[in-house]
Amino acid sequence: MKKSGVFLFASALLVAAVPATADIVEGRTTNDRPFVTGGIGLGEVDQLKQIADKYSLQLIVSSRSGAYLADMQVAIAAANGQKILNTQLNAPWLLVDLTPGAYTVSVAHPGAPTQQRKVLIAAGKRERIVIQLDVPADTAKNPAPAK
Repeated sequence: MKKSGVFLFASALLVAAVPATADIVEGRTTNDRPFVTGGIGLGEVDQLKQIADKYSLQLIVSSRSGAYLADMQVAIAAANGQKILNTQLNAPWLLVDLTPGAYTVSVAHPGAPTQQRKVLIAAGKRERIVIQLDVPADTAKNPAPAK
């Protein structure tokens, strides 16, 4: 095997070692609870669906046409006004493990009015919020996969 062949083989092994979840981002809320964002592509959506039951809140953001959206500002506040999470969401899915309580979820996207939803998280229960924003068609080019 020539040196160039060895280099190509080694490069292929290195690329194969990069995790498929490279675009899934993990973080912590202000009260040290885990959250995960992602959902760019069918592979990430499938990965997030597999772990969704570990999180008390699932947020999915799309256009009214059903296309997934990214580049949003997401804020979650407790009923007492405490900011639990304030993050740039670069993918359409957000999974958060919130403690039981009442929360307000706000999603802001350029060119669309901010959307807010109230959600009550009960112990041992999972909640799902789907927010559909009214954005121009050219900013919503990625259709959501069938459920």
